[in-house]
Amino acid sequence: MTPLPLALALLAAAFAAQPAAAAPHTLEARVSNGRAAYRQTIRLTEGRQASHVGPLNGKELILNALLLGGGEYALQYQLELSGGRGAQGRSVQVQSEVALKPGEPLTALECGPWTVVLTLDPSKETPAKAGKAWSTGGLPNYRLTADLSSADSRQVCRLVSKAGVQSNAVDSIRQGEKKFGYILNSLFSASGGVFRLQYQVEHNAPSAATPFQLQNEEEIALNKKTSFSGEGYKLDLLLEGPAPGAAKPASKKGYGTVELLQ
Repeated sequence: MTPLPLALALLAAAFAAQPAAAAPHTLEARVSNGRAAYRQTIRLTEGRQASHVGPLNGKELILNALLLGGGEYALQYQLELSGGRGAQGRSVQVQSEVALKPGEPLTALECGPWTVVLTLDPSKETPAKAGKAWSTGGLPNYRLTADLSSADSRQVCRLVSKAGVQSNAVDSIRQGEKKFGYILNSLFSASGGVFRLQYQVEHNAPSAATPFQLQNEEEIALNKKTSFSGEGYKLDLLLEGPAPGAAKPASKKGYGTVELLQ
């Protein structure tokens, strides 16, 4: 029989040899539409996906998140706020990957009336700062603004993501059996000091005579507006963020494109 002091020492050594458990984190998601605000928090552990599905102030919230470490925190997430399956009215969906600093709110999306703010490990002082910044210094976040206008409608969407990540945003309205709204799909990467942007913009407003669906790949300058126009529409694109430097090739990871159901 192993003496008790030796057994305790062996047990302590075995425990010390085990990898340290990842520290738990809290993710706060704030969604507002200009008239009402919605807030939900979930617990996260690095490398493990966390999910929340449930009612929230008369709406239904779906939030999936995966937190990755390694010098900075990268959050892959999917968020949807709606009235529930098949419900009438307006809803928002967003899927992307962003870099976060603990305690620093990030305005991840501004699309139509919707604003989505994400905060990792919020503190008591966090709410006062929420929504004031789409990026904080030193983080590799970029913001793409797509401003689509026509004779009878206009929609502006600002979506934040890291380079090399396919991101989607949807501002939709269900009326009867039809679903209208705005879709932005994007994927951009740095190459040779410039950015290649693949994008899809779709706008199908109830009041619009003709829906728009634009899809293209362009080389664009960082922090400088690029405009495109065609029969009955104008599209302004603006990609903001840090200079690419020695950027890694795009991994083209993401969640795929989304479509409005008719």
